[in-house]
Amino acid sequence: MIDLDPKPRTEKLLVQAAAQGSEDAFAELLAPYRTRLFGFLVRSMANRDLAEDLLQETLLRCWRGLPRYRDRGRFSAWLFAVARNTVHDAGRDHVRHRAVFADVPIDTVHEPVIEPAATAAIELRQRLAQVSAALDALPEDRREVFLLRQHGELSFREIAELLHQPLGTVLSHMHRALQELKKGVSDHAN
Repeated sequence: MIDLDPKPRTEKLLVQAAAQGSEDAFAELLAPYRTRLFGFLVRSMANRDLAEDLLQETLLRCWRGLPRYRDRGRFSAWLFAVARNTVHDAGRDHVRHRAVFADVPIDTVHEPVIEPAATAAIELRQRLAQVSAALDALPEDRREVFLLRQHGELSFREIAELLHQPLGTVLSHMHRALQELKKGVSDHAN
């Protein structure tokens, strides 16, 4: 049957269709979240290859879990809860392999001419390394709240429910995480 309705299907309809086995609906349902989900997994595991594996595992768990999904809030909150559980099941405390951006050596003897675009790229890489180091230094509880908020775009209430913590605790973790990130970035810049 040809769908003559030009309006995109609602998330609720996509969930229902995917739960009934529609792979197309499942792909359409996940499309807006894939990049954020992958970013959450990369930051959570600090390993791109492992994050790719965990993305596949998360998607598989979602596919299998959709028939039991109950519409009690935003689909994205459920999706990121599945991703979080996948991360924890993978052994969150395994040896971390953080990708740290190496400083670009500059030959000071010959004083090379560096194009403005190259200078901007070097500065960006250094700034990313500072942010990555500051994020790595966060305590796990603050880091998790930060990543769920930034990558999952979950509300603080959704994060509190997901983590089984009071809303005030989640807000406190986020506030402290932001303070520590600012301090960590400024400390690395000096």
